[in-house]
Amino acid sequence: MNSIWQKICVPLFVVCIGLLAGACNDEDDIDIFVGRTWKVSNFFGPAGPVYSNVEDLKVLERENSFFIKFEDSSTFTGRTLDKDFRGTWSVDLEKRTISLRIDGTVTTADAFSKQLIKSLKDAVSYRGDYNYLNLVDKDKAYILFHPYKQ
Repeated sequence: MNSIWQKICVPLFVVCIGLLAGACNDEDDIDIFVGRTWKVSNFFGPAGPVYSNVEDLKVLERENSFFIKFEDSSTFTGRTLDKDFRGTWSVDLEKRTISLRIDGTVTTADAFSKQLIKSLKDAVSYRGDYNYLNLVDKDKAYILFHPYKQ
C-alpha cells in the first residue's frame, strides 16, 4: 500500500501544487496593477539608465510627479512633472503584454515628462512584482517603477 501511495499520490500531489501555483501567478500579476500607484525610478535603454546624474534623479524624485495609478481593471491616472493625464489599460496575463491608451494629448515642455508619456504609449510588455514594475517597449527599453504612496 505504501508503495502505491508513493508511485501515484505523491506525483499527483506535486502536479496539483504546480497547477495551483501557476493559477496564482496570473491573479498576482493583476494585483500588481489594480489599485496600485507606481512612481518612476528611471528610464532604461540599451546602454543602461537614461538619467544618471544627481540633478536628473532629483527631478524624478519630486513629490506628486512622475507616477501612474492603475485605478481598476481598465483605467489609470498619472502625472508628469506638471500635467495630470488619464487613460485606459489592458493586460494579457499569459503573454505578459500591456496596452496603455492615454486620453487626449498631453503637452509637456520638459524632457522627463516627454519621456514618460512616450514610454507609456510605447509599452508592449511588463515584468515585475510588488516591489518593482517595468513597462517595456518593443526595443526592450523600459521604465523602472517603484511603489508609491501619495
